[in-house]
Amino acid sequence: MKTILIADDDPVMVKLLEFNLKRGGYRVEICREGLSVAAKAHDVNPDLAIFDLMLPGRSGLELIVDFKSDDALKNIPIIVVTGQGKGSTRHELLEAGASTVFTKPFSPTILINRISELLNG
Repeated sequence: MKTILIADDDPVMVKLLEFNLKRGGYRVEICREGLSVAAKAHDVNPDLAIFDLMLPGRSGLELIVDFKSDDALKNIPIIVVTGQGKGSTRHELLEAGASTVFTKPFSPTILINRISELLNG
């Protein structure tokens, strides 16, 4: 079973993601603030990570930079979910190494399909 690490401090978003990911057959690990994400990733070795852009402690952008500079984490695909739909933010996230950026609200079905594409080629 593939593991997905969620880093989001919004309890409603976490429940939505967790429900849909588990229904899609994934194991889910959760961090509710940015400072513990890298340590959690080293512990659970996720196959994919989903970051909220605005997190307490470290932003989703900072987490992307952390992951991409860590040999053990750099190949993990990263999806960022954000309420900021600005093109410059999206571009900055993709340039930093995000695989995909979803602007809230988004379709859980489209998210699951994108995860499947990233994990299964």
